[in-house]
Amino acid sequence: MISSTSLSNSSVKTVSNADRYTSIPHFPACLGGEWKNLVKTPYLKTTMRFRAGTSLPPHHFPTMSRITVLSGSIQIDDLQTSQAYILHASEDCVIPALLVHEIQFLQDVEFEFELNSNDMIIYWDFEER
Repeated sequence: MISSTSLSNSSVKTVSNADRYTSIPHFPACLGGEWKNLVKTPYLKTTMRFRAGTSLPPHHFPTMSRITVLSGSIQIDDLQTSQAYILHASEDCVIPALLVHEIQFLQDVEFEFELNSNDMIIYWDFEER
């Protein structure tokens, strides 16, 4: 089960030239995702963005992850319970380790992604469909 909360405060971030998006090497290029500000210690944290209409096929992480939506909206489908969660700006959710889920980007979206690991490890679960 995915747990979700709403954040009451928003932060303003100044964009610098060093703050540029690049392709996510762990994702197939056809998905078009980009990330920036990658930090690996004490755990992986980055900002990602995807275009509206993009879907990430079923996948899971070996450790807990957290998504905090900065702008746009995301639908996260928990494939083990058949529940869908829609997150908007300033809302976040925790995705338990090993939970097979898929994500649909309902609008152009930017979000913070945290993984309880020092490296991006993702398993694509194409056989789950």
